[in-house]
Amino acid sequence: RIGRTGRAGKNGISYTFFQPGDKSHAGELQQVMKQAGQEIPESLMKFGSTIKKKEHKLYGNFGPKAGPMKKAVKITFDSD
Repeated sequence: RIGRTGRAGKNGISYTFFQPGDKSHAGELQQVMKQAGQEIPESLMKFGSTIKKKEHKLYGNFGPKAGPMKKAVKITFDSD
């Protein structure tokens, strides 16, 4: 959880509670901190700096690997 601070243009301190279960988000948090010009604590660096590749919006990890999917084809069956 990341606390909000600096509302209405005022300065403040924000505290982030980061636990071992949040390891998959360590790289993203480090990137945000770098972009904000913040120093990254050594304790956060120990979690690693890998950023998970974004999954396909509709299909997750099972979506098309390269390029768009083939266009859907309508199949009809004759009734007997």
